[in-house]
Amino acid sequence: MKITLIVNKRKKDAESYAQSIVEYLEERDILYSVFREERYSKAELAESDAIVTLGGDGTILRAADTLQGREIPILGINVGHLGYLTEINRREDIRAALDALLSGNYIPDTRKMIRGRVYRQGQMIAEGLALNEVLLSRKNGISIVRYNIFYNGKELGDYSADGIIVSTPTGSTAYNLSAGGPIVSPTAPVHILTPICAHSLNGRAIVLNNTRMIEVYAKSENSVLAFDGENIVDLEVGDVIRIYKAEEQTTLVKLHKESFLEILREKMKEA
Repeated sequence: MKITLIVNKRKKDAESYAQSIVEYLEERDILYSVFREERYSKAELAESDAIVTLGGDGTILRAADTLQGREIPILGINVGHLGYLTEINRREDIRAALDALLSGNYIPDTRKMIRGRVYRQGQMIAEGLALNEVLLSRKNGISIVRYNIFYNGKELGDYSADGIIVSTPTGSTAYNLSAGGPIVSPTAPVHILTPICAHSLNGRAIVLNNTRMIEVYAKSENSVLAFDGENIVDLEVGDVIRIYKAEEQTTLVKLHKESFLEILREKMKEA
């Protein structure tokens, strides 16, 4: 078995946590590799039987986006402020969590992902995958951006806002939550469309069945698109963004049997 350890060295205590994990793995003659930079490839991660992240939700998201749906379980250890995706929050729980991971005594928590494609004059110019959300936003300055949005081929309307979030249920507790969108159970078969500071009366979030496509037509200059905050694409007026449920999924390591609401309640206490 081989474990890959991804360490967000910007987080306080991440290095000391990592050293403890390395000592644990060496005691048991477990093969391992350690990445302390954000640059690692899908091929490098694909050699692993499991991935352990030390950071926050962002560290998990970067690993998930790199894996591109490979069914390699990710165990998140939180050394950040607030981690909705991380499973472990205390140093003293790490060894027991690693025991469970190595023995296979855990629950695979499969999360749906979302895919977006950007078309310009009929040609696809960019594509990306996300666990949390596809974000459309202004590139710089304070001017609003405008979009015309369709769902399942039918027009939802014109939106003037600081941006638009299309999130998965997993991403409902991320930027979507900060923008006033609803919290959704991770297993719900939906996408959430949330305008950011909309300059119109149609500024409410909408929960949509994820079996249908969302199409966004860019109507303003100074607009960009990002997948989980990465892989930023500059948009032009007339670009079409098609967003839909991805075939790929991410597998998180779940060690406890608490319900989503129980976990949410505990996380909210920490916020």
